[in-house]
Amino acid sequence: MIPSYLGEDTLSPGEVDFFKRINSDIKTKDWLVLHSLNIAHHQTRIMGEIDFLVIVPQVGILAVEIKAHSFIKVIDGIWYMGRSDTKGSRRSPFEQVNESMFSLINYISENNQNLKSLPIFSLVIFTHFDFKTKSIEWSSKDYVGSREYRSKPISDLLNERIKSRLQMASEKVSGRWLKVQKGCSPNKTDIKQLVQLIRPKIEPSETNLNIGSKIEKELIKYTSEQFLALDTLSGNKRVIFDGSAGTGKTFLAIESAMREAKVGKKVLLICMNKLLNSLLNTKLDNPDIKVVTLHKFLKDNSGSAEFENSNKYWDETLPEKAYCNLLEIEETLDKFDTLIIDEAQDILRNNFWLDCLDLILKEGLSNGRWMAFGDFNLQTIYNIYDVSFDIKDNLLSRTSSSAQASLTRNCRNTEECSRLSLSLAAIASPYQSYLRHTPSIVKSSYLFYKDELGQMKQLSSLIKKGLDSGFKASDIVILSKKAETKSISKNFSKELGISPFELERKGVSYTSIHKFKGLEAPFIILTDFDELASEEAKKMVFTGASRATDSVHYLFNNSTKASFLSLLMEGKGND
Repeated sequence: MIPSYLGEDTLSPGEVDFFKRINSDIKTKDWLVLHSLNIAHHQTRIMGEIDFLVIVPQVGILAVEIKAHSFIKVIDGIWYMGRSDTKGSRRSPFEQVNESMFSLINYISENNQNLKSLPIFSLVIFTHFDFKTKSIEWSSKDYVGSREYRSKPISDLLNERIKSRLQMASEKVSGRWLKVQKGCSPNKTDIKQLVQLIRPKIEPSETNLNIGSKIEKELIKYTSEQFLALDTLSGNKRVIFDGSAGTGKTFLAIESAMREAKVGKKVLLICMNKLLNSLLNTKLDNPDIKVVTLHKFLKDNSGSAEFENSNKYWDETLPEKAYCNLLEIEETLDKFDTLIIDEAQDILRNNFWLDCLDLILKEGLSNGRWMAFGDFNLQTIYNIYDVSFDIKDNLLSRTSSSAQASLTRNCRNTEECSRLSLSLAAIASPYQSYLRHTPSIVKSSYLFYKDELGQMKQLSSLIKKGLDSGFKASDIVILSKKAETKSISKNFSKELGISPFELERKGVSYTSIHKFKGLEAPFIILTDFDELASEEAKKMVFTGASRATDSVHYLFNNSTKASFLSLLMEGKGND
């Protein structure tokens, strides 16, 4: 069994029972079973999961989805899993496991041609419900009900199911892709190569990929290693994860939401940034997970259509209205089981906001289940000048028991790219290590300009440099210290052939550093830095530069040269 242990507090009773049964069955001693296999290259979601991948030598492979609900009903294609499930889901257990299975098959085929013929099938096991519902969408061989599950040794049950699926596949034209050779596959060599590929000890193949896709594959691999932080603290109801940019906080927030929803929890994921919110919504397509920006959450719960775009409105007036309205309807509120806060350094600073979140969470912030992910030292750019208190204390003071975890391994930036930004921000490195050891494809650079026209010309040359180096136009993102509407990119957008940033972008795009928080791109260009002496400018440099998965290219006004050289020398002294 890989891993050879499981944390029972984080798994369903069905998964625990299956783990124990297959681990104790003497006939499975030559089998290999991988459990909780995350599928980073999932066809439709940022991360899928196969509960158990059962590899039976010389027979075949089963991707097993475990469902432990004691009550299940299907009405008009809507699946209701458990008596408390009133919303249901159109995504059946069969769709879940088949999507993950085919994502795995595709990944194997792309990365090891020797393994593309392995016979891999899916199976849903209902450990606590005797599922018998018939449909054209699944066959009786696609699932095992609770009675059949308990009627014989698990080794016999799975062996029989693989063989029956092999027989069915060999009789269908659609099964030709298997190229089944009964009694031969998988052999010992197949199994060894398969495990090395999917529990990964080697990096995913980069054949025929563009540069951006190569980097993305590498990022998924290394960010997945950060799951250990979640596993270690899974027994804690309330946790603050503190990590600098590039340590995988948003990725872990997504994974946390998926894990909570998987065990039947209703989840609220709050963030600050609209673009990040849009990205999260595309990654978390689940009826049990609500993703919303803090401001929209407050507006939706204020009971008022009034609007005023001012700091006082967002910081005081709106949250006061939302709080009063939530308090009035608290008894009828459909509260959330779990609260997840991304960009927590920007949200925890305001106690009015926390008051509202307290009302929407079961048992409140004091006793409810929550996780907060933030950079509480270097990225607090919404509250740059107020350093008189520890932002985390606003949340920690509301509960008597919580845990804290430090994320110190950078899994986004290359070390050479990160070191330059740290020097320019005049801060010592917050990272204990860098997980990515490959050098940047393009070395980071800095250029100076005299005036707006000069900056535009330098910007044009950097765009050309990125394209000539093999990056796609959509890999290049220009970030301004100024508001997007006042940036050099906006002023010369027609001349440069660029457009405002969108998630589904096709060309070179631009936005502000503020708006791009929580996102990333391979080739980042930072513009409109007319001074580097202030704390604001230094934080903006670091925040913008930390978005790069390959390299950063800085454009500074000539007036910053003295500050630039001073920071560079000071930074070298911190190395």
